[in-house]
Amino acid sequence: MTEVDDIIWMVRGAWVTLCVSATCELGVVDALATPCSLDELASRTATDTNALGRLLRVLVDLDLVALDDGRYSATPRGECLRIGHPSGVRNLALMQTTSENLTAWQHLADAVRRGSSVFEDLHGMTSWAWLAAHPDEETVFNASMARRASLQVAAIGAAVDLSTARLVVDVGGGQGAMLAGLLAGYPSMRGLVADRPDVAAAATEALAEAGLGDRARGEPADFFDAVPTGGDVYVLSNVLHDWDDVQAVSILRSVRRAMQPGARLLVVETVLDAAERTPAHQRDVHLVDLHMLIMFGARERTRAEYDTLFIAAGFAPAAMAPSPNSWNVLLTQ
Repeated sequence: MTEVDDIIWMVRGAWVTLCVSATCELGVVDALATPCSLDELASRTATDTNALGRLLRVLVDLDLVALDDGRYSATPRGECLRIGHPSGVRNLALMQTTSENLTAWQHLADAVRRGSSVFEDLHGMTSWAWLAAHPDEETVFNASMARRASLQVAAIGAAVDLSTARLVVDVGGGQGAMLAGLLAGYPSMRGLVADRPDVAAAATEALAEAGLGDRARGEPADFFDAVPTGGDVYVLSNVLHDWDDVQAVSILRSVRRAMQPGARLLVVETVLDAAERTPAHQRDVHLVDLHMLIMFGARERTRAEYDTLFIAAGFAPAAMAPSPNSWNVLLTQ
C-alpha cells in the first residue's frame, strides 16, 4: 500500500466504525450462534437479504465474520460483539456511535480552535445532562464503563494491598462493577458507591444481584459537594479525566474532607506518560483525550499534572506502581 492508500483507509475509518455499530444494532453476531446461510441470517435479523449480503462482505474483510461453503459464522474477533461478551465492546460501539456523539466529533476542529467542549453548544445541555435525559442511552453508557472493571481491579491489586481495608468508597463508581470486583477479592471488605441518586440506586440493585447486598450499596452523593465519610480507602476510577482542572480539584477536595487520618486515595486513570504503555494503548489514550475535549472540555493528564491537582487539593504527590495493563493507579494520602 502507498502512503495515499494508508490515508484513504484512515478516511474510511468512520465507515468502518458505523459498520461495526450496525452489526451490533442488527444483532448479526448474536444471530450467528450457529452458522447459517445468507437467507437464514436475513430471516434471523429481519433484514433485506441483498443489503445484508453487502454488509457481510465488509464484515468478512474486517475478520468479524467468516464465509465457508455458503454459510456464515462469527470469527473470534466478531464474537467480541456478542451481547454479554465479557469485553463489553458491543456497548462501547453503540455508545460512541450515537448521533449526538458523532455530531460532536464532526466539530473537532472547533474544539481545537477554542480549547473547550462543543457538545453543550450543539445539543443545548452537557453530556451528563443529556445522558440523564435519555435513560436507554445512559444504560448503554454505564454498561460501556463497567466493561473496564476487571482491568481496573487488576491494576489496583498490583499497586496496593487492601487486605486490611474495612470500607472502600468508590466515588463516581457508576453501577458498582469495579467495587464488586474488589469485594470479590477481599471477603471482609465492605463498600459504598457514591454517585448521583439514580445511579446510586442502580448500584444498590446491581450489587444485590451480584450477591453483595449485605456488604455494599449505593450512596447518593454530589462529589462536588460531599462524599461519604468513614472509608479506609477512597477510589476515583476514571473520574478526574471527565473534568477540567478546576472541577477536578473540587472533586478531590470533597474527598479530602471526607477522609479520616490514615485513609488512602486511589486514583485510577490512564496516565499519559506512563512508561509501560504499548504503542496501541498509547494511541487509544490519545484518541480518548480528544474525546474528553469534545464532550466535556476535559483531558487525560501526565503524572506531573495529576500531582498538581493533588497538591492543590491538599494531598501529597502520588506514588504510581507498575501496571499489568493499560490502567494506572496513583496512590496518595
